[in-house]
Amino acid sequence: MNKKIILSSFASLLFLSQAANAEIKVGQGSLTFNASVASQYISRGVDQNKDSVTPSVGADLTYPAGGFNLYLGAWVSGSDYNLGAGGQERDVYLGVNKTFGITTLDLGFITYTYPGVKSKDANNAEYYVKLTVAPEKQPYTFGIAYYQDDTGGVKATAGNKADRNYYEINATYDFGPVQSLISYGVFDNDTNITTVSLSKELAGVGFTLSYINAQQENSTNTGSQLNKDRDYITLSAKKVF
Repeated sequence: MNKKIILSSFASLLFLSQAANAEIKVGQGSLTFNASVASQYISRGVDQNKDSVTPSVGADLTYPAGGFNLYLGAWVSGSDYNLGAGGQERDVYLGVNKTFGITTLDLGFITYTYPGVKSKDANNAEYYVKLTVAPEKQPYTFGIAYYQDDTGGVKATAGNKADRNYYEINATYDFGPVQSLISYGVFDNDTNITTVSLSKELAGVGFTLSYINAQQENSTNTGSQLNKDRDYITLSAKKVF
């Protein structure tokens, strides 16, 4: 991992943080943009970009309607994961959320595509539901999430497909100087993931330091995307415009 590249990327984000806010009003809604860089791109316990520094950009459109918040977003990241030929991961998602007292419900659909990968089996999609409980005037939250695979799973090396639904429980705590998150996720037929993170905003940029422990759910499962248990320590920086 090239430390000079990491420092240069983070410095670039700090420079961008001085730029004017690019939020665009769309009727009662708004369009925002984001840019980030991470020392590694880890998704559900699996390295997605050969342990390399990974940049990403995205855009989000939100719009209130009938007491609900509608949203549509796109996100592009460096990725050399699926078959080593894509170079990028492109995600598109849409959904709706609503707050009921201290509870927020979020329902949506997301697609993952990898341009340049000839096999369509690498592309996949999921429905998801998230529930977050944030007691009023308390520094903590609790959440659960469920992602239902919509494509029969990414094709395994053995030629078979296995559904890979994802389940997660998480909690956050605001210590004041830093914010913390701990989560435990299960990616069916693949990985079990524990994540502990600390976040801090500096000069308009959000920094997150994470420890990630990923374990094979079933060591005999030839379809697993993780070939051995792994631990990661990652640092990321993100700016929303």
